[in-house]
Amino acid sequence: MPDSFQIKDKDLMGRIGVIETKSGRLETPVFLPVIDPVEQVGDKAILPANEIEKMGFKAIITNAYLIKKTYGESAVERGVKGIIGFSGIVMTDSGAYQHMVYGSVDVGNREIVEFQERLGSDIAVILDIPTKESSSYSEALYSVEETLRRAREVIDIVSRSETLWVLPIQGGAYLDLVRRSAREAREFDGYSIYAIGSPVTFLQSYRYSKIIDMIITAKEELLPSYPVHLFGAGHPMILPFAIALGIDMFDSASYMLYAKDNRYITEYGTERVEELEVFPCSCPVCSKYSPKDLLEMDRRERVGLIARHNLYMIDKEVRRVKTYIREGRLWDLLIERSRSHPSLLDAMNRIVMSSDKIEKYSPYSKGRRGLFIYDSTSKYKPQMIRTMERLSRYLSYVVEKRIPGMKTVAMIPGDGSIKPFSSSPIYARALGDLSRESLLEEVFVFFYTPYFGAIPEDLEETYPFSQHEAPESVEPSLIRDLGEEIYRLVTRIRGSVPRIIIYYSKEIPWSVEVASILRQTMISPRDWGIVLREI
Repeated sequence: MPDSFQIKDKDLMGRIGVIETKSGRLETPVFLPVIDPVEQVGDKAILPANEIEKMGFKAIITNAYLIKKTYGESAVERGVKGIIGFSGIVMTDSGAYQHMVYGSVDVGNREIVEFQERLGSDIAVILDIPTKESSSYSEALYSVEETLRRAREVIDIVSRSETLWVLPIQGGAYLDLVRRSAREAREFDGYSIYAIGSPVTFLQSYRYSKIIDMIITAKEELLPSYPVHLFGAGHPMILPFAIALGIDMFDSASYMLYAKDNRYITEYGTERVEELEVFPCSCPVCSKYSPKDLLEMDRRERVGLIARHNLYMIDKEVRRVKTYIREGRLWDLLIERSRSHPSLLDAMNRIVMSSDKIEKYSPYSKGRRGLFIYDSTSKYKPQMIRTMERLSRYLSYVVEKRIPGMKTVAMIPGDGSIKPFSSSPIYARALGDLSRESLLEEVFVFFYTPYFGAIPEDLEETYPFSQHEAPESVEPSLIRDLGEEIYRLVTRIRGSVPRIIIYYSKEIPWSVEVASILRQTMISPRDWGIVLREI
């Protein structure tokens, strides 16, 4: 792990960390507002950097290329913080965005790197070549190779610098090139932060699944102990998903660009101010003004206020994600957010497909809360994956070592509203039934539920079997899966035990459906020594 970055907490692949810069400590995940060094400087600035600092932002990003073109060498004397009027941590970009938009910039890589050093940047980026969304494969390959060549070109400056230098990962939609870029980037010494480049056009068109693919691919290759920046991500919609995959830093000018177009950021999208009757927010701006108030103001004042609101919303989402990380509930936030927009559901599906990779980085249990289960997607939670792997191993042990020699196996539906399951009336009635038949002395009890399958009784009070919350209504697919799982378990044990009793109850509707599935699956349950019994 680089000395400049310490990880303090984590959930999924997301982490709360601290980056040590020459100007102080920066807690991550963090959003850095983009400050235009021309338009947002001076008395005429709509929302100057010092006002953003007063709002609580500890770091910003500005453009060293524009500073050089506008102020020349006088910028070095004033320093980047003197120019933009910000006393916190300042990150500078090198002009790569201008290169992407206009095709070139009239400055060399080494020249702009040396300029950023002299400018006093705390965090700085080499002059990379972004991969455009429209790039052909050969163009994308050039952007990867040229960015890596430029990273190597300035390694002597980067290695001895107090500035934290950022190495961008290119490749865009070509995931094999993203993988190659990340794999080669991790071999460079001296760089402190990785950055994933080229997502802006994908973000603007809500192609979030592409961004997820890029992040997952890059993170598979990058050293996990380094912070990772995502260029151009500035909407609350994408932030939880990116953070969950290990993105630590973001930047965007969206707060201002949207404001200039009367666009108002919410957690779930953007709204036009003229289409709102009331603001669905309680930030200082929305608490004081109505949409009608803003529309009656002169444009300059209105843009400044909308931009402030937009920044509050972005910051609020980052803070919310940190809370969910600390509580170990980041997956729950992703599920909630994924229901708010089709593109986010696509992003969530990509994350589900990569749950095996995410599971390796996520802690098993943390926080004070139990496991929240919502639907079939919850089985891809890292905690669920590990629980089911542990349960599968223990079931094999039970089948091989504990059931042989028993007279009876009893399977009792777990009442999700009562935990532990053994405190439920259904369990008590099942034991009474076994007692009447004198079967209590040599019986092995399983509980069965749609979310965990068959649970040996001696595990019922271990995490998370008695520390979870799940809906009473159960998806049909989960009921079918449960019926098939019990059938497979029965076929494994029926030669080792003379009697298997599977209880069901109308008080638990899904258990009745499971019994029906088993009747259809097994030609003659009684010939197998199996009794399906209602209690």
